[in-house]
Amino acid sequence: MKTGKGRLKKALAVAALLVVALTAVAACMIVAAIPDVYEEMVPMRDGTRLYTCGSLPRKGEKLPVIVVRTPYVEELGGADKSLVRKMAIGARMRGYLSLLQHCRGCGRSEGDFIPFESEREDGLALLDWIRKQPWYNGEIFLVGGSYHSSVHWAYLDTNPPDVKGAILPVMDVDRYGIDYRNGVFKIGLFGAWSKLVYRRRDKTLKRDESVKLTDFPLADWARRYFGVDEPTFNNVMAHPGGDDPFWKSGEPGSGASYRRGFLDSKMPILLITGAYDMFCEGMCDMWRETPRERLANCSFIVDAYDHDGRLADDLKGTRGAFPNGARMSNPMKMIDWFDYCRTGKPCDFAPPGKVRFYSLWEDRWLGEEALREGPRRVELALGGGERKWTYDPKRPLPDFPGSGGMSFGGMRAQPEPGFRDDVVSFVLPAAEENLDVRGHMEASLAVRSDCEDSAFFVRLSVDKGDGRWYSLRDDITTLCADGSGYTPGTEKVLRFEFYTIAFRLEKGDRLRVDVSSASSQFAPHGNVKGNQNYVKEPKVAHNSVDAGKSKIVLHVEKEEDR
Repeated sequence: MKTGKGRLKKALAVAALLVVALTAVAACMIVAAIPDVYEEMVPMRDGTRLYTCGSLPRKGEKLPVIVVRTPYVEELGGADKSLVRKMAIGARMRGYLSLLQHCRGCGRSEGDFIPFESEREDGLALLDWIRKQPWYNGEIFLVGGSYHSSVHWAYLDTNPPDVKGAILPVMDVDRYGIDYRNGVFKIGLFGAWSKLVYRRRDKTLKRDESVKLTDFPLADWARRYFGVDEPTFNNVMAHPGGDDPFWKSGEPGSGASYRRGFLDSKMPILLITGAYDMFCEGMCDMWRETPRERLANCSFIVDAYDHDGRLADDLKGTRGAFPNGARMSNPMKMIDWFDYCRTGKPCDFAPPGKVRFYSLWEDRWLGEEALREGPRRVELALGGGERKWTYDPKRPLPDFPGSGGMSFGGMRAQPEPGFRDDVVSFVLPAAEENLDVRGHMEASLAVRSDCEDSAFFVRLSVDKGDGRWYSLRDDITTLCADGSGYTPGTEKVLRFEFYTIAFRLEKGDRLRVDVSSASSQFAPHGNVKGNQNYVKEPKVAHNSVDAGKSKIVLHVEKEEDR
């Protein structure tokens, strides 16, 4: 008869053998799931060859393929082959292949990278190539965030019948909104990004770092910085008005085909953005302006993060988490969406036809057909008296940390009120009750200037009770942006509509309003009439705001409204 100690020893030995056996089986399953990877230089319609690598099926298999096109790759090396292999394991176990292509002029591809210029033709050429492959089963799925999304938006107005679904986060289809806000050029967004990526491996370009995007005239920046004229940039400089026919013309820089990409496509598309992503408002507009019947098989998620998936590290009282996993960091979530596209099986985190919008500090996901404006209007006065400042366009611009949804940076703690002599600040009384803010906040400012035109920038921040001010939203406009003109010295009421947001203003919280004539995210205004991009000699402006005639407007929802 065996002792208890002997039986335990034997049981442990059996358990150890079982663990070894299961580990071996799991290892075999993983090895079996690791696909073979091909590498090819795929010719485009003009003969330029683009580096393409992807996973291969087992012999005789035909499987759907997930397509990624990217400009963000190293110039040399074979890292992408191993990257595709890693990416493909989970997809392969769910019955999908993966394909990665370097955009023209990037990584190991031939040609020059000029943002947005070749993506339509190159994307369509890649689809044609896929259709000729022995593993093509008639189903193509698209993935990409930011510029990786735009490479697909460029041709989706053609509605390719074998593109069955897409996940396209953090990029809208309005090129004007990427470049401008109310006629003011976004140097922190399109300007700074273009500087980094335009023909980035062309050694013949000058790249003169002494040339700044804040120099006058801005329209000469590309020629002075790169040493050559850049037609796309020049086109953008010539058309600062959002109603200008250029933005629907199809000319380089206009992005006309992108505008139709969502509306004209038919397949299910999952849109994802963040409340502090600079493309949030553009994506909300895409959703609002699209007929309900087109949205029936699409879904839209707005989490709390910025463009890079970050929230202020020391933010008090909110998680900002993506439902069932942060953003799309879990590749199985991506596959769940594509399974829905193929079979109609609902996605638990992305209900078709609906928006899921995260409300900051309320820590609640709102789910509806579209984010509604709060039904109640709350007006908050800035206080009495006129506040004045001097705005010199050649002085370094005020650096408001982060961005209220218009550029890179996201939510960040702000400096103390009135941190510069050309910034005036108003701290509003503490909230007397909880207010759930929904949609577009507004501001109206009664302003004056001694110049024939000038800019006015507004930032709204909140103190959640710990003495730190966190940015909520900001906006910029000019005295002449509405087309009505301006007479120096007269009072004019400027109206601001902040980008969509949802958050809880809790009892005791304080709001703060900063007003200036500039921000480091935007090109400095020259304080003269006309297209600011061509101003050579700016003027100094003496500007003011009458706080007694100015206010902030919140659209709020209360418990009884639900």
